[in-house]
Amino acid sequence: MQFTSLAFAIFLPIVFLIYWAVPNKYRAFFLLLVSYGFYMTFSAGYVLLLFVMSLLAYFVGLYCSSRSLIAGVMIQVGVLAFFKYANLLPGWSDSLVVPVGISFYLFKSISYMADVYKGKLQPEKKPVFFFLYLAFFPDVVSGPINRAEVLIPQLKEEKAFDYDRAVYGMRLILLGLFKKLLIADTLSRYVNPVFETPGAYMGISYLAAALFYTIEIYCDFSGYSDMAVGIARLFGVCSMENFKSPYLSANIKEFWERWHRSLSGWLRDYVYIPLGGSRKGKLRTYFNLMITFLISGIWHGANLTFLVWGALHGIYQVVYRFYKKHCKWEMPKIIGVALTFAFVSLAWIFFRADSVYDAFYMIRYMGYNLSPLLAYHKMGMVRQDFYLIIGSVSFLFLVDFLSLRMDVIKAVDRLKAPLRWAGYLLLAALILAFHLHNGTSQQFIYFQF
Repeated sequence: MQFTSLAFAIFLPIVFLIYWAVPNKYRAFFLLLVSYGFYMTFSAGYVLLLFVMSLLAYFVGLYCSSRSLIAGVMIQVGVLAFFKYANLLPGWSDSLVVPVGISFYLFKSISYMADVYKGKLQPEKKPVFFFLYLAFFPDVVSGPINRAEVLIPQLKEEKAFDYDRAVYGMRLILLGLFKKLLIADTLSRYVNPVFETPGAYMGISYLAAALFYTIEIYCDFSGYSDMAVGIARLFGVCSMENFKSPYLSANIKEFWERWHRSLSGWLRDYVYIPLGGSRKGKLRTYFNLMITFLISGIWHGANLTFLVWGALHGIYQVVYRFYKKHCKWEMPKIIGVALTFAFVSLAWIFFRADSVYDAFYMIRYMGYNLSPLLAYHKMGMVRQDFYLIIGSVSFLFLVDFLSLRMDVIKAVDRLKAPLRWAGYLLLAALILAFHLHNGTSQQFIYFQF
């Protein structure tokens, strides 16, 4: 059951009403049952796996030692590796399906066990709160990766319904639907054919597909995150902001501070710093950066394309550190933003391509025949989609720009009620119209990870 489905549009209001109707002391248990029920719509087997992994992490937390921590982490990583890479082994079928969201609840589990071991966190003794922490349905599938120290206290506290918080959440959900159904799903109609059959297209089409995918993956994933954060707000829970205008970053370090912030923070705290971080000299710092981003690439999947993507971002980080240390020239911000966007877009080609060969093929011939009209006709673009892409992406970047200076979602309160509701209705009408135009909503990209 996806957030964009009709079933979820029925499911969420019912759960919301029941949650606030039941007494405080039963709400966590109710939300746990709902979360398992939500996850069961993908597969009953997934629920069993989630329960077993949760049980393991719970007891490791209660009886934490170096041995139990190592064993717990190895089992969790082993389960993840099995589902992601077993298809590479002889005799295993390519039909082995990765459980939806497995990476995200295992990340939460590993961070919990590590934090308890390091003394940063007291073990949670009440199973209902710990199991709900791992299974909380807004973020169990694709994040954000909320830390136990932030989420568990919110799940335990007594709550009174907060109208303003609920309205804030609904606005985030609407923004997420706009990103996903209007922008991401529309762009996917032109991105997928080019990446799936690159030999059938020409240079400008490769450039257009690369730029479109850069916007698509951002709108797809940040759209999910907006909806996840917004849904959590409906239940009185404040999840972390997972994206902070990443394509307006002036350098690659800043980009990773703004893109998928929960994963970036996780990799920093549980991979980069344990490796030594920047504490053991320049060369070791560069090595640690490369290893961290290579691990990030490997985590995304068994295809060599993900490894190249991770390696590119590792190289970007090393080059930027070297530049900052040895170059005295301060690059103008607008140039930094343009270069960062270009290098990130280049790396996304490898992330999306079916093979490294396809990625290099697209890059090699990207500069041939750069007529925009050729791309328009070759990709079979519909005029209304063209105007939609231009308008909606411009609006998106305006929102991202303003978000650096204010809370745009909260700032909507300053508008007069008639104007505010006209905006809601217009946005909802556009979402519905283009959802019907695009057909069935595409699965969220990060569901596969």
